[in-house]
Amino acid sequence: MDIEQIKCVVAVARCGTFLEAAFQLNRSQSSVSKNVRRLEEELGISLFERTTRKVALTPAGEDFVAYGEQILTAYECILNSVDRHLHTEVNNLNIGSIYFGLNNRLAPMIARFLKLHPTMEIDMKEGTTTPLLKSLRTRELDVVFVSSMYNPETEHSHFADEPEFRAFSCFKDPYYVIVSRNHRFANRKSLSYPELAGESFIATDRTMDVYHTAMQKTFASYGIPFNIIMYCTNIRSVLHMVSQNVGIAILSKQVVEEDDDLCMIPLEDGMIRDTQMLVLNDRKLAPHIRAFYLFVKEQIQTYGDAI
Repeated sequence: MDIEQIKCVVAVARCGTFLEAAFQLNRSQSSVSKNVRRLEEELGISLFERTTRKVALTPAGEDFVAYGEQILTAYECILNSVDRHLHTEVNNLNIGSIYFGLNNRLAPMIARFLKLHPTMEIDMKEGTTTPLLKSLRTRELDVVFVSSMYNPETEHSHFADEPEFRAFSCFKDPYYVIVSRNHRFANRKSLSYPELAGESFIATDRTMDVYHTAMQKTFASYGIPFNIIMYCTNIRSVLHMVSQNVGIAILSKQVVEEDDDLCMIPLEDGMIRDTQMLVLNDRKLAPHIRAFYLFVKEQIQTYGDAI
């Protein structure tokens, strides 16, 4: 029995599949399978019940994982201690993100990650989805948080469908109609798309092509124009112009702050903003990038909406 075999068993137990465990360990699926099988042969007992779709721990496997996690925790502590004594190298992590506003659920996770990795340096870049994807492809950025817009009732694609990316959906936020408190819609409980016909919209600039493409397509499906009278370079400017009752906007409520003095009205059959974390689907992904990706994924799976 060795550490590599214990890592493989624990990873398969956590992930539920050999494929996902292989990604987490940065190993091939066949390597993970061989390690688990050799360990079971050495112990003379099965640790997993295998089906064509998933694996489940046997009673012996449950006991093994419980003790194995303790061994791995101690092993990690030893490695970290040695590393602190031998190295002063600082890893640099380049993160790109769409705008979250003050309701930034990403910031607390980055703060927790830095506490666990005090020698890490993080560079943050804010942008829009398409330029951030370009920077990820050229490796100027290591991890990006970008968004898709779609109606959950209709067929739609995800970045996870693209083989070049490893993607995880972090947050799903519905879009709202944002109006000033002096607007005639201010007291409405909800709005439909047909009711927005003839309204003047304030929108972000054309570089947010994911947003504009989705909005134009949705409005066209109702046979009404998406009448933009002003483009702003950032969302804060959009909200300011809406507060002046120049026009209305359709945005996620996550970007609206309490002191904006605006009304947020649910949109019937509205779209959602699906914020996804992406890294390149590369087996040679740097360990610190992989560590950040898996940390954020674990945080969201553990705490969910509490983040």
